[in-house]
Amino acid sequence: MLANSCLRVARTCLRCRTPLPSTATASMQQSRLLFPVLRPSLNSDQWRFAGHNKWSKVKHTKGAKDAKRGKLFSKISLEIISSIRAGGADAAINGRLAAALSKAKHAMMPKDSIDAAVKKAVSKSSGDTTEDVIYEGYGPGGVAMIIETVTDKRARTIKEVKEVLSKLGGSISTVSWMFEKKGKVVFRAGSAESSVDDMMDAAIEAGAEDMQELEDNSVEVICEFTNLSTVTKSLKEHGYEVDEMAATYVPTTTVEVTDEETQELVEKCLNDMEDLDDVVKIHFNGVMPEK
Repeated sequence: MLANSCLRVARTCLRCRTPLPSTATASMQQSRLLFPVLRPSLNSDQWRFAGHNKWSKVKHTKGAKDAKRGKLFSKISLEIISSIRAGGADAAINGRLAAALSKAKHAMMPKDSIDAAVKKAVSKSSGDTTEDVIYEGYGPGGVAMIIETVTDKRARTIKEVKEVLSKLGGSISTVSWMFEKKGKVVFRAGSAESSVDDMMDAAIEAGAEDMQELEDNSVEVICEFTNLSTVTKSLKEHGYEVDEMAATYVPTTTVEVTDEETQELVEKCLNDMEDLDDVVKIHFNGVMPEK
């Protein structure tokens, strides 16, 4: 009850840019460990969420450029393949697949490309060894990274990941102890035609621990990983359209990157990693000023 109240107060005060009431401030200080203070997503001088999933930004930046559309469609194809291999080809039962297909729809991915990804996923070819593989390591400035991939050749993927890290002063290393596995849901109003405020209220009721409004008026929700299916089901029952339903990794330890040169190296590392064909998501614990 206290946590939900704090989320509501924080959201309202951030939108109107007014100071928090003293009672709310005290309550939020008590719940700070459970719920990070929300920051307005469109503030140009905001600080990037520590460990924010870099892939969510690809959809809004690189994905909007024609030169990168092919890369985006390739990433979504990998998500479709991975979700089908994990939970079957029935989107009515497989929530992760339904979310991937929704993402493909909003990215205007060609139907032929979607069908090709589905066909590859259900193929029984003995030579197809496509699998989900997670790599861990340090990037520039000691920033920890968890890199999710979908690959049919581990040797190729680990070689490429190592090359990106090593050329910028990083290395493969165990860093998962600095992250906590959570559930992540990205949803939009869909047929419900609700306001962002109503969407956030529904997310709180569904079990959200943290949330933020994204640039396209969709909402990103973080919840306990064990509650991921429950939260997603609740949001769908409100008529909302789910674009993403997946595990995410939230850092318990962060690294503040204030040096401009190091910031540029971290950005290059993230961009180079995203450009690898097999990489679908990157989680990191760096905190940098938003440019």
